[in-house]
Amino acid sequence: MQGLDHRLVAWLSGLDLPLVTPLMKLASAVGGDGLVFVGIAFWVSLRRRTPAVAVATVAAVIVAEIASNWLKRVIDRPRPSVTYADVHPLIDLPASQAMPSGHAWVSFAAATVLAAALPERRWWLFGLAGLIALSRVYLGVHYPSDVLAGAAGGIATGLLVLAAARLLHARLRPPELVEPDGA
Repeated sequence: MQGLDHRLVAWLSGLDLPLVTPLMKLASAVGGDGLVFVGIAFWVSLRRRTPAVAVATVAAVIVAEIASNWLKRVIDRPRPSVTYADVHPLIDLPASQAMPSGHAWVSFAAATVLAAALPERRWWLFGLAGLIALSRVYLGVHYPSDVLAGAAGGIATGLLVLAAARLLHARLRPPELVEPDGA
């Protein structure tokens, strides 16, 4: 697996295509902290006049950041260019470790929550998360397995946040008033 990981990141980071590289740098820049997804969530919350979507998305981003940063310290996998001389990052090398990709984790966590609120847009949301994840490999700062682990962790985080939100909503909702028979 490590050999395939190395070959893919070396090949992609070596492309540096004139039209693709700026797009990948933009995707990486907007995807790191989940702000693009949080912005979408606030827009949806304003349109629906309920803060639930924004609150759940922000919660997913926060949990994703904490979980991915903790795992980076535990796994302690060096960035590809630190291990292999033929991997040339196209952006500044992040100070943190590589596994898992925080960009992928945050993006997929937020996309999962937003896809529940906007099922008709789920392919677009997951496509954006996928582009952000791919950008990290293309830019030479992550192995493909880093972003796959991040995507899986992000989806799991999003599903857990949705489950917690549903449980919390059910507990806070007042019981339905039922008319007694014969009334």
